[in-house]
Amino acid sequence: MRRVRLLACAALALLAACAAPASAGWRVGIGIGFPICGPGYYSPYYPYYPYYYPPPVVVQPAPLVVQPAYAPPAVTAAPAPAAPVASAAPEVVAAPVLRPVVADDRQADIARRIEHLSNPNAQARADVAIELGRMKADKAVDALTGTLASDTSPVVREASARALGLIGSPRALPALQRAAQADADRDVRNSARFAADVIQTNR
Repeated sequence: MRRVRLLACAALALLAACAAPASAGWRVGIGIGFPICGPGYYSPYYPYYPYYYPPPVVVQPAPLVVQPAYAPPAVTAAPAPAAPVASAAPEVVAAPVLRPVVADDRQADIARRIEHLSNPNAQARADVAIELGRMKADKAVDALTGTLASDTSPVVREASARALGLIGSPRALPALQRAAQADADRDVRNSARFAADVIQTNR
């Protein structure tokens, strides 16, 4: 290697000597692609030694982002409604035969009022007689005719005559006609006559 350098330096010196007379007009230079240093040159002052190649610029491509394909949400089918369970037919129970409660109660009330016709209080007997007439208790006709004929109180006899007129039973006509003619009290006679007229008119 040292020998090659010496040869190169000698060739340069020869060319420089030949070209000295013509230095005023032109200059010839030879460049060699590797540094040649001879005696008297110090490589640190050689501006192109060693040759510097800049590092390559590496351009990173942008990352490729792949969006996942859109997938519609899964649709879950609603469960089918359970079939209705047929209920067993209700057992038909025959209705019991009911007794006529209203009629029985009414007859019981009439019976209690008939008993009260013998109450010691005259006003209580008179009130009971009017109640039996308003109830049109045909069952009380015999008891009222007996009271009209025999009760000691004219108030009770007069109430009994009016009650028989309210009931309107033809069975009471004989007792009313006797009271209209023979009773000692005028009010009793008038009420008995009026009741008899009403019954005869409605017959």
